[in-house]
Amino acid sequence: VALLVGASSGISVMGVGNAASGGQIFAPGQLLAVYGNNLASDTVSAPVQPLPLTLSGTSATVNGVSAPLWFVSAGQMNIQIPYETGAGPAVLGVNNNGKVASFIFQAAPAGPDIFAYQGAMVPIPSATQGQIILGFITGDGDVTPTLASGATPPVGTALSAFPQSRLPLSMTIGGEPANIVFHGIVTGLI
Repeated sequence: VALLVGASSGISVMGVGNAASGGQIFAPGQLLAVYGNNLASDTVSAPVQPLPLTLSGTSATVNGVSAPLWFVSAGQMNIQIPYETGAGPAVLGVNNNGKVASFIFQAAPAGPDIFAYQGAMVPIPSATQGQIILGFITGDGDVTPTLASGATPPVGTALSAFPQSRLPLSMTIGGEPANIVFHGIVTGLI
């Protein structure tokens, strides 16, 4: 049950999806696409990192914790689910200059998905057997060492010190286990 004090007409959240694929499994730290009406009064992207908590008078929370904003517009927002979000029911709140709306979704410990464009993995869509490929994911859950929501590791961070998934990560290609050489959040990425 969600109690929204001050719910407003003229603004609504109609759905959410994993920002990489539109998938419906959500996890702490994941980039989330939010769809609705009158979510923001302008179309604005975050100009810098760490990601801001307000863009053009629009803000969002998940279970009462401020959510970093990547992009806002009237019909879509891209936010990061705060790392503080636990598994279970989660309430997304959107505030557009005093007009508020909410949406309930289920959070899981992890829900990874690969960023793809027109069905091909981003940024390297294919490789031959034995080649190293690079792909971007979101939704792998909490990380260690801890990273603040909306932040990126500082320039000069050693490869061994980049935040990595707390939960085990595996990948298959064509049904065969892939050898993961590195996984982590590198400088410049959220």
